[in-house]
Parts: sequence; C-alpha cells; structure tokens
Amino acid sequence: MYFEDLSQFICAYEEFETADFVIFGIPYDSTTSYKPGARFGPDEVRKSSWGLETYSPTLDLDLIYAKVHDAKNVDIDGCQSELIKRTYKSAKYLLEHKKIPVMIGGEHSVSYPVIKAVAEEYNDIIVVHFDAHCDLRDEYHNNPQSHACVIKQSLNHVSNVFQFGIRSGDSDEWEFARTDERINISQELPTVEDVKKIAEFNKPIYITVDIDVLDPAFAPGTGTPEPCGFSTKELINSLYLFRDIFDKVVGFDVVEVSPPYDMSGITSIAASKILREMILMKNEKKNKTEVN
Repeated sequence: MYFEDLSQFICAYEEFETADFVIFGIPYDSTTSYKPGARFGPDEVRKSSWGLETYSPTLDLDLIYAKVHDAKNVDIDGCQSELIKRTYKSAKYLLEHKKIPVMIGGEHSVSYPVIKAVAEEYNDIIVVHFDAHCDLRDEYHNNPQSHACVIKQSLNHVSNVFQFGIRSGDSDEWEFARTDERINISQELPTVEDVKKIAEFNKPIYITVDIDVLDPAFAPGTGTPEPCGFSTKELINSLYLFRDIFDKVVGFDVVEVSPPYDMSGITSIAASKILREMILMKNEKKNKTEVN
C-alpha cells in the first residue's frame, strides 16, 4: 500500500496493544486568558511533525525504532469538569496498560488531569515545568481550573515541582513559589546542577512544556506570548541534560501551541521536535533497561 496518514504524528505506526508510547491530543482552550486558538494545536503539531526527519543527529537515535501509537484526540464535548474527568480516565487507561503518555495540548489546564493520573499511578512524582508563567494562582476569572492555575492544582497530587524559564506571574504567585518548600522556581533554564538535584530525589518524573517558555521570536503561535524568553535550541539543549535520567521520566506533554497566530508554522515545528527528542531519549533508556 502507498497511502500515508498525515493526521497522525510521524512514525506513530504501532498498534495500541504493542506500543510503548501513546500520543493523544486535547484540543481545548476555553480558559485561555488572552488569545484563544490552542484547540488547533494537537492536529497542527501532528501535521508539522512530517516536516522533520525521524533521525536525531544530536542523539544519534531514530524514531523508526520506537513503538509509538497515536490515539488521536480526547473528546472535548461538554463542560470543563467533564473534560477533566474524561482526560483523567483516558490517562489512567493508558497507564493501566503500561503505556507512556505523550500529550499534546490544548491550553495548559489540560495537563492537570494527566498529572493527577500519573501521580496516582506512581504514588510520588516530580513535575518538571517549563513555562513563561508561574501558573500558581488559586483561581483566575473565578475558575480554579484555569490554565493559570495548573501547577497550583497539581500540588494537590505531587510533592515536588521544579519550574524553569518562569518570568511572569503576580506577586502572590512569586511569594508562594519562593516560600513553599515543594517548589523550586527559576527564571532560567535548567543547569547540570539542577538536573543532579532532581536526580537525587530518585522519583518518577513528569515533564510539562508550555511552548511560551520560548521567546515569541521562536514561538509566536501561542496564546500568551511573553518577551525575554529562550531560543528553541536553548530549550532543547536543556532537555538533553535530562538524558541520563530519562529512565525516570514516566510521561510528558507540550501545550499552548496556538496555530492561528503563526502563519509560518515554526511554533508547531518546534513543538513536534521537542516531542520527538523526548520520545527518543525515553525509548533509549527503555531499551537499555530491557537489555540489562
């Protein structure tokens, strides 16, 4: 057969039963506080992935050797509380079947039910959070499940959060982050010392990447762009620092890609490359563990 399904992520050819990784999208952006459009993110990131090679020269790894399944998108019909329940149950289903969840947002609020499910599966996890914003509000526009509250909500289920690239938030958020022992917050990207500190906890890790951690010059396609960010190369190089401990990574996501604000598509391409590199690093560690 000579037909290609370009609606799925590149190389996501594996059947669910035999897959190690399951990609799924959550095309939701109803709590976006500035510019909506992240609902179109999952499908655009999938489409953009076909502009990448399957091989990563930096990692010397190829996606064709990873068992990846694309489960398409979670049904978003109904109110937000129903979406949260549906996403949580979907993530639980993947974890019960020993799959590594790879989620594409959507706005950042959709990470919460996935983090909750992963935290329950592994009992005690660390969240590594890349973002321009603290996301530590108790509520935003009278909604405690806003995308501006996702990390504060996640603290109900996790014991440690490491935040990187944070350069925006109100004074209460910063005060909370600086005084709560569960949180390590930095305006910079992670260093070797940061990764060593995370490794010392010896806990499962969930990585959530809000694409607006990148400077708007590199990621204009996002709902709340924040100046003074990082280049795509800087972000991906910081992710490479986790390579030796990627066996501890049990799930990850990329969120807040909003295609309507980026006609060039560079934001979606950046998101798909970030996902590719994380899948490759996790697959490398998984294969070495199985061999040993």
